[in-house]
Amino acid sequence: MEQDRPKTLLFSFGYKYGTPLDAQLVFDLRALPNPFWVAELRQGSGFDAAIAAYVLESAKGAEMLALLTPLIHRGAQFWADAGKGRFTAALGCTGGRHRSVAMVIAVAGHLRQLGLDAAT
Repeated sequence: MEQDRPKTLLFSFGYKYGTPLDAQLVFDLRALPNPFWVAELRQGSGFDAAIAAYVLESAKGAEMLALLTPLIHRGAQFWADAGKGRFTAALGCTGGRHRSVAMVIAVAGHLRQLGLDAAT
């Protein structure tokens, strides 16, 4: 029986701290532009508007967001259709502070617009 609003958890992690073992999907975002190498952005996080814009408005960031959103959405639906509990997707970058945080927030917002119960 298909669930109307599959429960989905998105979280950010840093590869330098290890890869999560309990996620259904794990995505590597280290190929996206890295705010760490921009002096005025280094100290912030993906919660900051300037950093989110730097990551998400880049060509690669925009494309990654466009690809991840439907993939995670459909994965969560498959998981719910199978009668499973919460679906978890982990998005990682080097330290888990800039790129992955910005992407998790953006993907979660898009998933909510699509009717998913998405938490970060």
